[in-house]
Parts: sequence; structure tokens; C-alpha cells
Amino acid sequence: MKTMMKERINQGISTKAFCRRGFSLTEMMLVMVILLLLLGAAAPTYWRSEQRARESARSLVKSHLQRARSHAIARGLATAVVIPDDAAGELMGGKMLGLAEVEWMPDPESMSGQYRVTRVLQRWEVLPGTMMVYSQLAGQHVRATVMEQAFRSPVMLGGRSVEGVLIVFSPAGQILSPSHGALEILLGPGRVSGGQWKALTQLGQQGACDVLQINRLTGRARHLDAL
Repeated sequence: MKTMMKERINQGISTKAFCRRGFSLTEMMLVMVILLLLLGAAAPTYWRSEQRARESARSLVKSHLQRARSHAIARGLATAVVIPDDAAGELMGGKMLGLAEVEWMPDPESMSGQYRVTRVLQRWEVLPGTMMVYSQLAGQHVRATVMEQAFRSPVMLGGRSVEGVLIVFSPAGQILSPSHGALEILLGPGRVSGGQWKALTQLGQQGACDVLQINRLTGRARHLDAL
């Protein structure tokens, strides 16, 4: 009887000692190899997914430019592509695209004026994945982009008023605003944090964002080499 009790006690001690035993070096190396294999298998899928998101984002911007131009010509009214600026918040800033009819509002005091949205034309569309429109600073671009050049106008989005950046087409189909400088849009994975654009890829990294250069006469956007 005493012998059986000693055996059980010894078994219990052995089990506890086994439970307290840590991973061996071989086991840790095996886990690391498995993780590396999983990461290696997932990398091509992630890359293809990001490439598809980039292509879809470029297509969405190009189609909005052409739809705004077509509407301006067909209705004889100035029409704009609208992009909410970074103050619109994380879910909307640089992430949404819309179309709107706009009107020039003169300012008698300054002998100037600005464009204002008069009517939103369609449901807002969201850029795919983490893709968004960058500012010049976030994209570390050498030239100012439409996000810095264009007029801004209050516009209703998600039940609240936000500031929208306007790319305005005339009834003749030409871009009225921005009126000076190269017209370029930067697209890349990012987010809005603290009221500012943040790139998700490392700033300055090759291919961090795409550049779309817009023709003022036709509204067509040409994809330049990625930054």
C-alpha cells in the first residue's frame, strides 16, 4: 500500500516538473520556422490585394473625373469632383469621392470669390481598402497637389457638414479650378490621425503612393510612375 502511494506521489511530482519545464531551443526554432513559412505564404496574397486596391482606387478617381466632366457638358453647369479634406475625420477624410454641382460665389469686398456646392449628385463612394488621397506632405511630393491647390466648400456627408476639396469642370468640359500649377492627385494606403494625413507605408519608400496627373482640357488622368 505504501509502495503504491509513493509511486503516485512520484508520478505527481514528475508531472508537475514536466508542466514547469520550458520550451527547448529546438521547439522554439521549430515554431519560428513555421511562422516564417506562414508569413512567406501570406506575403504574395497581401501584395496582390494591395495592387488590386491601388488599381481600383485609380479607376474610381478616373471615372469620377469623367462623370463630372460629362455632367458639366450635358447640363451646362459647373460640376466638381468632391474629396473630403482631413478635417472630415478618419472614416471620411481623403477616403470618399462625390460629384456635385457648384456655383461661383463672388466676394465684392475682395473682388474675388469661391466655388460653393449647390447640389450633391450621387451617393458617395469609398476608396477600397486603406487607399486614400494624400496631401503633398504625407506623400512627400515635390509639387503641391489638388488637396493644397483647390477651393474648399461645405458639403453634407454622413449627416454632417464637412469641408470638401473641389476639382471643378466648366460647361465646356475644361477644368476651371484649381486654375494654376500641375494638377496631380496622390493615392496610397493611409489614414487620418489627429486631423492629418498619415501614410501607412514608410515615407519616401519606393512605390509608397501613386501619382495621377490630370489633363486640364480633357479631365483624363494619367498614371505616372509610383513614388
